[in-house]
Amino acid sequence: MWIESFNLVLDANRDGTVSLVEAWQIFEWLYLLPGNLLLELLGSIPPIADLLHIRASPETGYGSLNGVMATALSLLIWLLLLVEAANLRERWKSQQMRRHKLAHHFRHPQGKA
Repeated sequence: MWIESFNLVLDANRDGTVSLVEAWQIFEWLYLLPGNLLLELLGSIPPIADLLHIRASPETGYGSLNGVMATALSLLIWLLLLVEAANLRERWKSQQMRRHKLAHHFRHPQGKA
């Protein structure tokens, strides 16, 4: 199965180097990748694609990729990942605090062994 979202040209003008414009295009491609993949997934299901007017399959073309819907979906996905990463950090931090308190709970008082 061909996935159009993974189609990326790193060196667009084929001069052997990646310019600032091409680097920006790579960043944009990485940012839009989650939304484009989701659109391609939804576009492969004809009833959903027709309902949402998604054109992201070989049969209908790839007009919906890199558009407003892909940008909004990507923003939502990246924000959810960011929030989840922050929650993981907080959970890790609270777990470390509990371990630290538990380790001090079982220590003998100073001078009494």
